[in-house]
Amino acid sequence: MTPSERTKAFNKARTAQLKALLKNKQGLWDSLLRLLELAEENTQTILQGQPTNWQQWHYGKLQGQINQVMLELGERSAAQIKAFSQTTWVAGINLIDAPLKAGGVTVNAMTQLLQHRQLVAIDNFMVDRIKDVLSGKADYIRSQLGLVMMGAQDSETAKKAIAESLGEKKMWRAKAIVNTELSRLYNTASHMRMNEIGDAVPGMEKEWRLGRRKEHRVSHLAANKTRAAANEPFTIGGIKMMHPHDPKAPAKETVNCSCFTVPVMKHWEVDPNLTVKT
Repeated sequence: MTPSERTKAFNKARTAQLKALLKNKQGLWDSLLRLLELAEENTQTILQGQPTNWQQWHYGKLQGQINQVMLELGERSAAQIKAFSQTTWVAGINLIDAPLKAGGVTVNAMTQLLQHRQLVAIDNFMVDRIKDVLSGKADYIRSQLGLVMMGAQDSETAKKAIAESLGEKKMWRAKAIVNTELSRLYNTASHMRMNEIGDAVPGMEKEWRLGRRKEHRVSHLAANKTRAAANEPFTIGGIKMMHPHDPKAPAKETVNCSCFTVPVMKHWEVDPNLTVKT
């Protein structure tokens, strides 16, 4: 292939790989919503099975049943998060490997990134954050039951409030966590993979791109389509960042950010004595 043909094949494969992040974000969010719907249904079943007069209920037993529903929700959510985290991490690595292969460069090195400590750390952080959100929802449900027990609220109002609290509109914090942390996993994996093989493919650089959001931070708008060497940082609002969602960057530059980096080829000269073959 000529250099132009290589670049065209590289860019086409890169575009195909970028879709994986959006697919994983939506997939995890859809999974969490299904679990929330199930938890809401189970909660309402418990409430419907009680006497009409809420004051006759055994409050402690009712709380225990609700707590069990929320505990199961947390455990199932954690399992889904871990599954999508692993898939997203692999997708971040493939964002580097697949375009190179399409351009005629095959990476020989067997990466050890799949079990990297940052994958575990970000994954655990996301699980803990989601569980914090769910813990707050459980507290809210208990408070609604308490109001009914005191006679300060009727049962139907409480049931409606509980259903709304587990609905999509009231789970914006959870969605922000999913968007932020899956993006962090994806960009971190891509960055580490690029550094791992950078010496063998010196023509590969990284380019900052804006994601699919209506509004972006001014500092990120300014960085759009700027490039840097694999092991060099971008300067974002005066802050050095190796990539979007850099774990070392402040939250003001990372939370709910939709930016990402893509590999670009400045030239196609490689060192076949290191980790690649052409």
